Amino acid sequence: MAVASFENLCADFCEIVGVSAPTLKEDLLGRVAFHVTLRGTTVNLVHLPRACPEHIFVLFELGPIGPDSAETSLDLQLLLEANFSLLKLNPPVFSRNPDTGDLVLQYVYSFFDASAHDLRELIDDGIDLVVQWRERDLQFA
Repeated sequence: MAVASFENLCADFCEIVGVSAPTLKEDLLGRVAFHVTLRGTTVNLVHLPRACPEHIFVLFELGPIGPDSAETSLDLQLLLEANFSLLKLNPPVFSRNPDTGDLVLQYVYSFFDASAHDLRELIDDGIDLVVQWRERDLQFA
């Protein structure tokens, strides 16, 4: 898909959630990205038009993980188990931002039959997982 299609998808999504659509342009690393904060969660949408034109990456910021402790170890075990139990096509994956050390929930989202409403649903589901994590009450089916 062309960047214009990513721009259109983002503009339509922004209209649905009631925020101003950003002006998008490719950065020096070939990324086109923007973020929005919904329900207290920062959500980043990233497109790599030259490297991976058929997909966008949706990243949810969960926040910092605590210092090394028994509780932190249990949190990390819970996240690894969640990665295993969320088996489906293009499942969300918990990871760690190497620059900030913060936890991140990331999805790969296909442009194939993409719609702003479907993107909104995916983002709502992701935010629900973030809220569960923040409350340390993850429930995965």
